[in-house]
Amino acid sequence: MKYSIITMILVTAVFNLSSCLKDSKWYVNVSQGIPLVELPLEARNLPGNLVPEALPISTTPQVIQVAVNLAYANTLSTPVTVTLAVDPSAVATYNTANGLDTGGNVPYTLLPAADYSIPSYQVVIPAGQHLVFMNINVNTSLVDPSGLFILPIKIVNGGGQQISNYNELLLAVGAKNQYDGEYTVTGTLSDNTTSTITGSYPETVYLETASGTTDAFYDPNLGFGHAITTSTGASYYGSFAPVFTFSGSSITAVTNYYGQYSGSHLRSAVLSPTGVNKYTSGSPGQAGSVFQVTYIMDQGNPGVPRTTFVETFTYQGPRP
Repeated sequence: MKYSIITMILVTAVFNLSSCLKDSKWYVNVSQGIPLVELPLEARNLPGNLVPEALPISTTPQVIQVAVNLAYANTLSTPVTVTLAVDPSAVATYNTANGLDTGGNVPYTLLPAADYSIPSYQVVIPAGQHLVFMNINVNTSLVDPSGLFILPIKIVNGGGQQISNYNELLLAVGAKNQYDGEYTVTGTLSDNTTSTITGSYPETVYLETASGTTDAFYDPNLGFGHAITTSTGASYYGSFAPVFTFSGSSITAVTNYYGQYSGSHLRSAVLSPTGVNKYTSGSPGQAGSVFQVTYIMDQGNPGVPRTTFVETFTYQGPRP
């Protein structure tokens, strides 16, 4: 299965380049000047920004298509051979520009060579055409789901044509399982030690792939943490975020993202066997699908139940 990193709207914009597109985010003015070879997706996202590519975990290579465009009002009468390359230096440049190489921040690393293959670093734009693609085969079964990886693809030779400023694409490559995505969470929580603590529902959360069958609870406002409401306002449980283990349409286990018995309170997560721990509507990864789960945050070692969560997750779509 191929996962193109452009849409049909982009293809239309590249081919037509008509005045009716001047108000579109896809519009690039090529009505004047000289022919330029470019990476149009960088033009869309602007230089220096990551382009997320979250691919299903599979033993079959997943294909990313990198579009290469001849930005010019007309086509050429001769073919153009464009050469691309992986640019490892771009990873350090990105980390520095975004402050990820300082303090306790986690920097991106170059996608390991074993995780992908590129059949050819050259693409030929035929005479009379604008757009071609370079394929990248990603071995997602080898990609560490918990890693932060960039695969920087750069135009290094324009085949006799000038290279545009939009010449480098920073692909943020990740592996995802079928449960990965953005969810709306509703439900209740009961804190045995502090009656004024309640849930902060509804809540938008991401389930982020941790392995082929596990996904971690990520709050875009908090990071890996579970929001709560206290007598003084919004808060969260420190050193605690659930990681769900799935088996088909069932949830079979819950652990703590930070490790069992983590933090000063020695917090752990366990699945409640009395709850409805399964999909109740639709299938994993299907828009509108729903699963329910009941789990407990224990404190201490051995653990003593503190908070019981009874939650419903409704799938909204792929996470950003």
